[in-house]
Amino acid sequence: MKLKNIYLTLVIVLVVALASCDEVSQPLKSTQTNSSLPNTPPTFRDSSTNYNVSKVLLEDCMGHLCPNCPPAVIVGDGLIAPSNSLSSHIVLMEDNIGGFTAVGPVTGLPDSAFEKDYRSVIGNAWGTILFDANTVGYPFGMINRRGYTNSSQSVTDMLFPNWQDTIQNILLATPQVTINIHDSCWVPQRIIGVELQVTFKTAFPTGTYLLQTVIVQDSIIDWQKDNGSSSQFDTNFVHRNVLRGAFGNNSGGLTAGVSIPTSVSSVAGGTWTSYQTYDFERGENGKAGGIGINPPWNMSHCYIVAFVYNSPSNAAPYQVVQAEMIKVE
Repeated sequence: MKLKNIYLTLVIVLVVALASCDEVSQPLKSTQTNSSLPNTPPTFRDSSTNYNVSKVLLEDCMGHLCPNCPPAVIVGDGLIAPSNSLSSHIVLMEDNIGGFTAVGPVTGLPDSAFEKDYRSVIGNAWGTILFDANTVGYPFGMINRRGYTNSSQSVTDMLFPNWQDTIQNILLATPQVTINIHDSCWVPQRIIGVELQVTFKTAFPTGTYLLQTVIVQDSIIDWQKDNGSSSQFDTNFVHRNVLRGAFGNNSGGLTAGVSIPTSVSSVAGGTWTSYQTYDFERGENGKAGGIGINPPWNMSHCYIVAFVYNSPSNAAPYQVVQAEMIKVE
């Protein structure tokens, strides 16, 4: 009788575990490509919880062949660590842009070294628009994109030893805009649906404001060139919140995001909702995890990052006014 009870208990636990969608299983791989969006309820739904606080977007701009970039990653890790008082106000994203992102064989290293391509359509577009590597140099960071090199912001604010001070100086007591993310996960189809509710707490100056939504993948362990390593290469480097692609279409996403109606941004309390999807089978021209992709992106380590920013024609071009992040569940 005791053995029977133990068996029944194990069966119940297993059934509960399989029914739960608290974490997307890894790896996920469909047997066929998606011909259309799902017409059934999603496997799981989740929502933002602390979106009512002011948050900044910190972009660590780097590449796996950048030998001086690992110290910046360490600083970023420290800023989002739970022990840091600023952690709940920071959305960290790693942008792989520029010349240090090339893939291919490296003399003296195994063929598997630096074969993964972490560039993205949207990252390449941002790199062209937002910085001049000859002026800034690697590693560098953009904080709310106030430091992009076409602005009057001091380049020193982009240097990683100054990130914490810069964030403290610009962080607002309360957000001017909030982004409430509700995500839905269709696991078998590897499709994410997202509802983004944007609210302007104060009336903004006349101009165009945009909402950008992207996918990032956390804790990617791979090769990294590192001057601090005795071998000059780290085979188990942990890349944090790597920019993978943008919502918007299957070939690379909308590089500028979606325009927010001026009737919303020009009044205090203006609210607007955007509905978007991301297809992991087709995203980034199939790099996300279609048939034959090995390995596919790990959906259980992916996050949705959304931010509102000024259009290039505004008085503060490209500057981010609020960011939000939610785990894909």
